[in-house]
Amino acid sequence: MDSPLQGAEGIPVDKVVFTNNDLSLDISSIGATYKGKFENGKFSGNFVQMGKTYSLILEAYDKKNSKDLLPEGLKLSENINESLQKIDSFLSYLENNNAEAGEISIFKDGKEIYKRNFGETKLPQSQKGKETFQIGSITKSMTAMMIFKLIEKNKLDLNDKLSKFYPKIPNAEKITISQMLSHTSGLDDYITGKDTMKWLTEKVSEEQIMNHIIEQGSLFEPGTKTQYSNSGYYLLAKILEKISKKSYAENLKENIVAPLQLKNFYTVSQKPTNVFLPYNYANRWEAVKDFDFNNVVGVGDIATTPTNLNIIINALFEGKLVSKESLSAMMPRDDKFGRGLAIVPFNTKIFVGHSGGTYGTNSLMIYNGEDDLSISYSLNADRVGANTFVVDILSILYNQPFEMPTFGPEISAADLQKYVGEYTSKAHPLGLKIFIKNDGLFAQATGQPEFPLEYAGDHQFKFDNYGVKIRFYPEKQQMELQQNGEKFFV
Repeated sequence: MDSPLQGAEGIPVDKVVFTNNDLSLDISSIGATYKGKFENGKFSGNFVQMGKTYSLILEAYDKKNSKDLLPEGLKLSENINESLQKIDSFLSYLENNNAEAGEISIFKDGKEIYKRNFGETKLPQSQKGKETFQIGSITKSMTAMMIFKLIEKNKLDLNDKLSKFYPKIPNAEKITISQMLSHTSGLDDYITGKDTMKWLTEKVSEEQIMNHIIEQGSLFEPGTKTQYSNSGYYLLAKILEKISKKSYAENLKENIVAPLQLKNFYTVSQKPTNVFLPYNYANRWEAVKDFDFNNVVGVGDIATTPTNLNIIINALFEGKLVSKESLSAMMPRDDKFGRGLAIVPFNTKIFVGHSGGTYGTNSLMIYNGEDDLSISYSLNADRVGANTFVVDILSILYNQPFEMPTFGPEISAADLQKYVGEYTSKAHPLGLKIFIKNDGLFAQATGQPEFPLEYAGDHQFKFDNYGVKIRFYPEKQQMELQQNGEKFFV
């Protein structure tokens, strides 16, 4: 599948079913499905991605002999201040509805034109004195930049094999530095535990992590596929420390913090105390137990501000952090992932950067060179869904229509009781436990971490971060679960 508006080609379609003029497609690499019916020479249906549904018509198209039928490119508002005022009103709406807490920074032409911290006073515990956020996997971009600095100093090569540093890792003699940077190494994801997903909320040893990576083995032959791997970046951070003979924190200070004169920029080893606390919503804000960030050094342990993220990504594209050649090697091309940077599309606009998610905070750092525009944010309490949040922000900046999010009514713990139980499905290998905790409704699939359910009215609940929607039928003791375009009764 090609998606020319997003600059993406050759996206693999995992499953194609065409029966009685009904077409269904599964595209797992981008978390999407399509279902449509063939009538009058075209397919009409719905494209579903990350819980959001879009109408999509597929028609015959001769790519070789036809001109690209692309719409006119989006343009920023001529009055950028008017757009910023609309963003301010949008954030006030979220804040007044107790729907979101976090901070956003917007840079234009290398300068900050908008910054706002919002919603923090609505949270149960005081956030006084807090200034930074856990940025999760945006840390990987910093790790990639520092790996490229080693390459520039001829201390490392993209084609060096993992076996040179960690020969016990499966397929280490085939896996290259380049493949670990681009998530094509075939290594699994050590963040997922053997018996429980959230095994890293308590500190574990480096030996335990290494043994887990070895036990997980290899998913595919290096270089043949792309699959996001925290394991690859954990090993890259260790290689960085081995070659430089300096800690990850010392490398950051030397290569990024000191050159850019950043304040409020920390690794876990610095034990920051000014980090905003994370929350999930289930009838009220519920504190989240996050990672012990000692377990994810170089993978997702940095705490900083959205302003600093914009400073960093602007400096990267200005050639202040790595060479022009290194930046070119980092950039994503046909694939979603480059080497430390990823494509973040919005209609005809292509942004480049990285997202980051911990168990409680979602962050984003993106840059568009055409408009010299960068946007960074962190959300430590989120009822809207991080993807929806940034789409709405970009829609305002580029004068695109969008709908204000709506929020369901309150519901008492007594009324929630009718939904409690253990649900199973004959059609799907799923066991789902529904239970009440602290007056809110939670769900937990077999072997998976629990997640909160927000009431949306009329027996319906949702969790936007997983793209989950549930409708209960209490009289039948059944539910209908929807995720990524799939619906089934449980």
